[in-house]
Amino acid sequence: MTPRKQALILFAGAVLFAAIAAFLRPAPMTVGEEVVALSAAGRICIALLALAIVLWITEALPFHVTALVVMLAMPLLGVTDGMAVLRGGAVDPIHGIAAGYKEIVRMSFGNDLLLFFLGVFFLSAAFSETSLGQRLTLGMLRIVGTSTRRVILGFLVLGTLLSMWVSNVGVAAIMLPIGVGILRQAGRKPLESNLGRALMIACCWGPIFGGIATPAGCGPNPIAIAYMRDIAGMNISFVDWMMIGVPTALLLIPFGWVVLILLFPPEIAALPLTREDIEVQRRELGPLDRREKAATLVFLTVIILWVGNPLLLHWTDGAVDLPISLVSILGGLFLILPPFRVLTWEQANRATSWDSILLIMSSLGIGMMAWHTGAARWMAVALLSDITALGPVVLIFVVVLVVILMKLFLASNTVTGIIIIPILISLAQAFDLPAWSLVGPAAFTSSLGIILVTQTPTNVIPYTAGYFSIQDFAKAGIIMSLIMVVLVAGMIAVLGPLTGMYQY
Repeated sequence: MTPRKQALILFAGAVLFAAIAAFLRPAPMTVGEEVVALSAAGRICIALLALAIVLWITEALPFHVTALVVMLAMPLLGVTDGMAVLRGGAVDPIHGIAAGYKEIVRMSFGNDLLLFFLGVFFLSAAFSETSLGQRLTLGMLRIVGTSTRRVILGFLVLGTLLSMWVSNVGVAAIMLPIGVGILRQAGRKPLESNLGRALMIACCWGPIFGGIATPAGCGPNPIAIAYMRDIAGMNISFVDWMMIGVPTALLLIPFGWVVLILLFPPEIAALPLTREDIEVQRRELGPLDRREKAATLVFLTVIILWVGNPLLLHWTDGAVDLPISLVSILGGLFLILPPFRVLTWEQANRATSWDSILLIMSSLGIGMMAWHTGAARWMAVALLSDITALGPVVLIFVVVLVVILMKLFLASNTVTGIIIIPILISLAQAFDLPAWSLVGPAAFTSSLGIILVTQTPTNVIPYTAGYFSIQDFAKAGIIMSLIMVVLVAGMIAVLGPLTGMYQY
């Protein structure tokens, strides 16, 4: 982006902010017996959120820079004034820039999600810094064989399973070189091969499908859990999430596979690779070395503790309760510390996306202030109140559709979740609906951006290999997104009541 274009966008954003802050003075609305009015702090909060959306959509500033600027502007503009906080057993209102700054920083960077994401990045590094990813791929080829159609399916399955526990971007980074190696071995050239198109898009879709399966899969997931805990007072456990997320993610695989096969039928039936070749490559890797064994042990322990925490809680009568963030960061640290020593600190640091962490943590404060000032409640009533008249199943479909459409404009899964989830919680509270019946569909859909390459870095990484065009990706993504709206909404509508997460 040229400096001139950047300056024009910043100026336009500033004008939009000033216009909303000065002229948005709506009449109070009535919900039942409650009067919902927009306060001065809420008006400025909405103006800042509008500015952030403009900058996020246009990418005039890096995502994390925009989030930090908006977060820090809130105490400076008095948005935090009057917010009540609990200190020493007493409720005190906040006044002044210093107190507001400390409180919004506490809400943002004092959240335990910071340590959760650090741990997840360290766990992802264990795959990229060892041969575990390559071993898994060879194991997959050993199972599915060399049929090109089954190989595409295998990449979708492997990407989905890995992304349940490792970040989407990390899984795409693992799958890319392996997929490119297979295509080169088969003599497939960029933009000239349907097999190349389908396999590289599978490297995008697999991680994205798996990202909705567990809280560890993608950024919006633990953010939704944090908002549900802090705003709605509802605790969503790791297993609670998986009961809906895992079946939904697995259901997407066969439909994604059929879409890719029909749109991009492979020009060769099988890879020029025999089972003997696969066995030779596996033998060349040799047995698991010390680092790979240590990484596997840590990884499995983390998964067991994530999934098994409800049992620990039950068996110990509540004495042992391991938050997912504690398990995550302990697992990450064990990879660095003796006796495991899978990673050096330099390797772990390189694998950590500090940009993403800054975006996530600072955006948390933005979302919390939208709720505290009443801005989220006002926006929910003003913009979405009509949808509450819909039946519960149709309501879920509408939420999923709205979030997928939002993903066309917001090139960040985290940003999508930050904007929509506090609004939906407020909507549920205003109309006495189960909060998770609205937040769940939004949370599961926030990371499903597969129409534009730029919707998430998970798409960008395989795109850099050059095997598919932006048009190829959009054509497949539009079809799959229409299918996803039906599948995701349908699974949530059915599994929500069955799992006891909420009732209609």
